[in-house]
Amino acid sequence: MTGRLEVFRAKTRHLVATSLALAAFAVCDAQAQQPSSVLAKIKKDGVLKVCYGQLSPESYKDPKTGEWIGVQVDLVQMLADWMKVKIEKVEVTWDVAVVALGRGDCDLMSALIYNAPRAMQVNYVRSFWSKPIDALIPKDNPKGFKQSSDLNDASVKLAVVLGSREHETVQRLFPKATILAQRVQNEAQVIDMVKRGDADAAILPVITIKWWLDIPENAAFGKAFGWAVRYGDSDWKDFLDAFSIYVTENDISKKLYDDYLARTNPFAK
Repeated sequence: MTGRLEVFRAKTRHLVATSLALAAFAVCDAQAQQPSSVLAKIKKDGVLKVCYGQLSPESYKDPKTGEWIGVQVDLVQMLADWMKVKIEKVEVTWDVAVVALGRGDCDLMSALIYNAPRAMQVNYVRSFWSKPIDALIPKDNPKGFKQSSDLNDASVKLAVVLGSREHETVQRLFPKATILAQRVQNEAQVIDMVKRGDADAAILPVITIKWWLDIPENAAFGKAFGWAVRYGDSDWKDFLDAFSIYVTENDISKKLYDDYLARTNPFAK
C-alpha cells in the first residue's frame, strides 16, 4: 500500500513506567533495614542491575554506537550517580519484562507501563510521567473511523508491539478487533503493516508516531513510563518513591522529555 497515513487518537492516557517493579522477598523486622532488601545488596555490592527494553524516547539503543540512551536511562544514571553505584544494564523484550524482573535478572525495570495484570505481579514505584497513545491509520481512512470505539470491531486489524502497553491496552479496549502483535527491534516497524495493508491501524505512543512522521520520506504518509520492582521489599520501593518525588517536584522528567524530543530522533538515519 502506498497511501498516506494519519493519526487517529484513542482518548486514553496511561501511566508511563516511570514506576518500577520488585518480586517477593522475606519481610524482616520493620524497625530495621531489611537484610534481604535490594537496597542493602546494592549498598554492599555497589551495583544496580537495571532491565531495559526498546521504547523511544524512554530507553533505546543509539543506532550509531549501540549504547543505551533515553529519558529513563538518564534518570537511572542520575540515581546511580547520586547513590555512588555502578549500573549493570540488562536487555529484555517487553513480553518477558515482568518475568525477568520476577526471577531476579535485574533490581529495577525501567519504563514499564502500568496496567492491572502487571501490577498483580510486580510493584510499581510512584509514577512521575504520563503520555497518550495514538492509532496511525491510512490517510484516506478506508474503514471510515470516526472515533476510537470504531476500532472495536471484528473487521478491524490492529498492529502492536508484542508485550507492550499498547498490546495490553488494545486487548482491553478493543476486544472484538484482531490484534496483530509483533516482536520487532524497533517499535515503528509495526507501521509497515499498515503501509502494506496487512493492518488497519498501528497503535503506538504518540511520541513514536511524531518522530516517524518527522522523517522526510515518511512525511507524505500522514499527519499528525515508569519503573517497577519486585513485591516484598518495602525499603527499596520507599527509596525509589522518594527519588520519584524529587524528580517530579523539580520538573526533571518533563525537561528530559522536552530535550530528547527537540534534539533526538532515533528513527532518523
